[in-house]
Amino acid sequence: MATAAPAYNVKDSPSLLACGRLQGQAVQVDPASIAPRAGGRIYRATLNGPNAFPHLCGGVFGSVAIKVTEDDRTRKPRDPRREALMLADLDHPNILALLNAYMSEPSAISPEPRIMLFTPYYPLTLRNLLDSPAFSPDISQPDFEAVATSIACQLSHAIAHLHERGIAHRDLNPHNVVLSSAGRVVLIDFGISVETGQEKPGEMHFEVGTGAYRAPELIFASRDYDPADLDLWALGCTLADLYRPLALPVPPSPPSSEGSFERYYRECATPEPEPKLSRRPLFDASSSDFVLAASIFRVLGTPTLETWPEATRMPNFAHFTFASFPATPLGSHLPYLQTPSPTATILPQLLQISATKRVKASAVVEAFRGSGEAILAPDDLSESERGLLDSSGGGAKMVDRLPDGRLLRELLAAMVAA
Repeated sequence: MATAAPAYNVKDSPSLLACGRLQGQAVQVDPASIAPRAGGRIYRATLNGPNAFPHLCGGVFGSVAIKVTEDDRTRKPRDPRREALMLADLDHPNILALLNAYMSEPSAISPEPRIMLFTPYYPLTLRNLLDSPAFSPDISQPDFEAVATSIACQLSHAIAHLHERGIAHRDLNPHNVVLSSAGRVVLIDFGISVETGQEKPGEMHFEVGTGAYRAPELIFASRDYDPADLDLWALGCTLADLYRPLALPVPPSPPSSEGSFERYYRECATPEPEPKLSRRPLFDASSSDFVLAASIFRVLGTPTLETWPEATRMPNFAHFTFASFPATPLGSHLPYLQTPSPTATILPQLLQISATKRVKASAVVEAFRGSGEAILAPDDLSESERGLLDSSGGGAKMVDRLPDGRLLRELLAAMVAA
């Protein structure tokens, strides 16, 4: 007896939740090729037909990623059904392309319906690139600024497009930014994204964002904020990471109560792997929200109710007393940041403790456009996609190559492989 084809390999399947670029056509995945990636919710699979080939948007040719989540409505604010419908309605070269999304029926293995999002597959995250020692402005890599500026410009375009559509991502960080081999920047993971008006003021979720990229208003449990402002802060933090120094991780201190046997065992046990250089975020979220807030204030200065009037509406702000830190020059924390440059101009305007003072994403895009600098474009953009990024009214222009003829993909490959 023949086995029924999986729903994702059937045209206009009854399990189809959202039509993406394939408009309900079969994805044409080899079921035997599906294999889990790190984290367990993401799988990689091989295509065995051509339907999806024109829609891979610079992803690994012949492969797709499958994000599998349960449609559990108790895990607010995460909403995989909303994520699928939102991605199906978005079309931008720097935002993850949805091929199709499907929803399975509950089963003994999964009592909740499971939602499967089929998208292009990108193996390289921005975090991977940040942790590469070759991604540094030294003699061996004089092209650092060209790559960093291209990434910053493309990511700003993605956020600006979302905000124009009335959508806030709410979890922008280097793990949720991937790159194609040609250097196309793609924003992923819209699980806690929200559209304007979907959450009411006073009832908004503050348990969103990731660690060092969470905005100050989230730290102090605000339930009345503009979701787009969270993205602006996280964009500033993420762009700042491009210019942070590489450093070895700080070794944990031994417990103060450690006895002689415990110390002997620790010193004689199998040694830990050799620590690797990595870029620490601009702000420290390693232990608690209190530590995160203090690290923000050490860099940007401790706010007062006069400089941060929104704090009067934040339940937890009055519960803490912080030392009075003066603001420090942002460049002193970002040794790789060149001045003058569009990014150097933009960062202080994004990293404002008061959300009302943060520059809008559209103004960030215009800052790149008006810089007069040539910005490298990935060579895997279609003509229409290139037009979206290159529609400047003068000033900066996206270019295919450096003056010496090299492509962005060549620069990126050297920085990742080294």
